[in-house]
Amino acid sequence: MKILLEEKVLGKHSKKNSKYYWVLETIIGKNDASENAIDYFPSSSEKGYIQDIKDEILEKLNSENIFSFPYTPKEGDYLSIKNNLRKQEYLNLIFINNHWIEEVFLCSYRECDTDIYTTIKTGVAFLTQDI
Repeated sequence: MKILLEEKVLGKHSKKNSKYYWVLETIIGKNDASENAIDYFPSSSEKGYIQDIKDEILEKLNSENIFSFPYTPKEGDYLSIKNNLRKQEYLNLIFINNHWIEEVFLCSYRECDTDIYTTIKTGVAFLTQDI
């Protein structure tokens, strides 16, 4: 399996021409917890190619840099890999305790009511089988 997350500013044109894209975010601060806390419902991707190879993606992410740029993850960084053609197929990952893990349920590892995230980079994902 070859996986490359290539940096690219995602505009309408670039997203339409790629099957998979990704968004990398990091925590930049915290808000005070509001009294009107939002209820976050369970969220998981539909079955699909990304879900079928998620173990391989996690193995690569945890053993090498698969980004097309120098990047060292920090605690709480968040990576979403999405299928542009099937909106319900995606993989959400979070960097915790020096490892990338899947966040199956929305906000199960993040403090969505208080954490403030910003996008670091975006791009297209190339996921190919070794031949």
